[in-house]
Amino acid sequence: MLLEKLERADGFSDAERKIAAYILKRRENVLGLTIRELAADTYSSNPTIVRLCRKIGVGGFREFKIVLSSELERAAGVEKVDANIPFDGREEARAIAERIAGLTRSTVRDAYSLLDGAALDAAASAIGEARQVYLFAVGDSMIRAMSFQGKLLKIGRPVQISNFLQEQGYHASNAAEGDCALFITYHARQPEYLRYAETMRERGVRLIAVTADARGELAQRCGIVLPLPLDEEPAGKIATFSSQIAIDYVLNVLYSCVFNLRYEHHFRIKQDNQDYVERITRS
Repeated sequence: MLLEKLERADGFSDAERKIAAYILKRRENVLGLTIRELAADTYSSNPTIVRLCRKIGVGGFREFKIVLSSELERAAGVEKVDANIPFDGREEARAIAERIAGLTRSTVRDAYSLLDGAALDAAASAIGEARQVYLFAVGDSMIRAMSFQGKLLKIGRPVQISNFLQEQGYHASNAAEGDCALFITYHARQPEYLRYAETMRERGVRLIAVTADARGELAQRCGIVLPLPLDEEPAGKIATFSSQIAIDYVLNVLYSCVFNLRYEHHFRIKQDNQDYVERITRS
């Protein structure tokens, strides 16, 4: 248990003990902090926090927040739902509804704990300032991408998207400096995306990855990464529940950050566009 290790503080330096004490006192609030914010609040540094995380058995601060979130849920009597098989064939409808609700809550909480304010600001600015926005997604993630496209179109952001990989290749070929491209891919297993990202990066396109493979090759090619919790296996799941909940949440947050950059302006554009569509529909 992370909390037990923090309380014991075995082998901790003075600086690490101060960080541990801060976390133990504000355990819920820590889930919403970035590593930089925690370092500032504890008068420490990012490397000191990373060293503390490794001493208690996790690879870094993001992993720490995911594990801490699970521990807090268990302490509150909330059962962690298996993202791959959240229910079995013996459960009644009401029990299934409860499990899916629990999976939704835990997925959003884990996704929130991974978000970094600076990365969100950078991603929102890239989309808000782009001459053209290109979205890359396949399968179930395409549905989330199309919903995100619809939101951006309503506030006047030009967005290109295609269901076909070949047409996505044309988008990558057409993108240029001043544009922004967003890859929405849970496991990031599309080899074409590596080539597309490399091509666009060489042309000065600002690249964003929304992915659970936050340290993979695609993420490394993108200047901005919005990580997703890695709860689903590529095979063996009954549906893409958790991955799509996480993607939908992160894209909703990103859209909100884009909207907030020019709140009054975007609100007016959205209202004008809605009024126009309603007039045309009635005529």
